[in-house]
Amino acid sequence: MKSETRFLELSELCERLEATSSRISLVNLVADFLRKLQPFEVESAVRLIIGYALPNWDPRVLEVGFATLIEAIQKITGATHKEFLNALNQTGDVGTSTKILMEQTQPRRQSTLSQKPLTISSVAEAIEAIAEAIGPKSRVKKKRLIEALLGQASPLEAKYLIKVLGGEMRH
Repeated sequence: MKSETRFLELSELCERLEATSSRISLVNLVADFLRKLQPFEVESAVRLIIGYALPNWDPRVLEVGFATLIEAIQKITGATHKEFLNALNQTGDVGTSTKILMEQTQPRRQSTLSQKPLTISSVAEAIEAIAEAIGPKSRVKKKRLIEALLGQASPLEAKYLIKVLGGEMRH
């Protein structure tokens, strides 16, 4: 049985999609990627590729603001607010800024002996958990869940996690 698809593979696909302008090439890249997935991964993968954190039919909303994302990014990268703003001014994109900051710093990663790589399914489940955090102290819980995700992510994965969570995916 084939193992679950790593989120890094989806992130690499998104990177190729960003660099591609031909509509036919875009369709072919996505189709080739989707053919390789386990059936249970397809719905989440499609949603993440187009930048939807949750399915359109899902009444829940993430309710993750820009400030929450910035705080999580700064916590994981150790970047100051000024360093974050400099990266953002250079790139104009929060996801790309996150990638740059993670490459430049030693991210404060979640370290466990049996740390598993992020998968499409584990990212989708984490996003579900973020959406389910409601009520008092939900902002703190959401931030911690985002920090946990970023702490497991490579710089490239972090770029696309932030793009999805911030609703800023562009292909």
